[in-house]
Parts: sequence; C-alpha cells; structure tokens
Amino acid sequence: MSVKDAIKGVIRDALVMGLSGAFLWHFSNIWRYGPHLIQEPNKIILTIETVGLIVIFIFGVTGVIGSLRRNGYAGRGH
Repeated sequence: MSVKDAIKGVIRDALVMGLSGAFLWHFSNIWRYGPHLIQEPNKIILTIETVGLIVIFIFGVTGVIGSLRRNGYAGRGH
C-alpha cells in the first residue's frame, strides 16, 4: 500500500465517520423533539454543506468504480 492509498483511506474513513455523525445528530434530534425541519438561514454555510456532501458522494462513487476496476468487474462488457 502506497502513502497515497493510505491517505485516501484515512480521508474516506473520516468522511464516512463525519457523515455518520451528522446523520446521528439529525436523527437523535428527531427522537428528542419529534419531527422537525432544520433550516440553515446562512446561504454561504448552506452552500458549503451542500458542496461538502457532493464531494463526499463523488469520492464514494470514484472509490466504488476504482474498486470494481481493481477487481476486474468493470470495463469487460459484463
């Protein structure tokens, strides 16, 4: 395993843990307060959060595609 792969693994794990923590926080608030709507009035923060989630999604998709290619499941007309 190269240093680059190790760093990517750490970033991936950190993103998964962060996303999990965010969802746990959201759902724990639903348990505590019942159904509610969380709004972000600051458009800059909302934009940063949205871009962050898109980056996490793209990172995950490229990881899956890379894994499929390494294992020989992609690109052979399957």
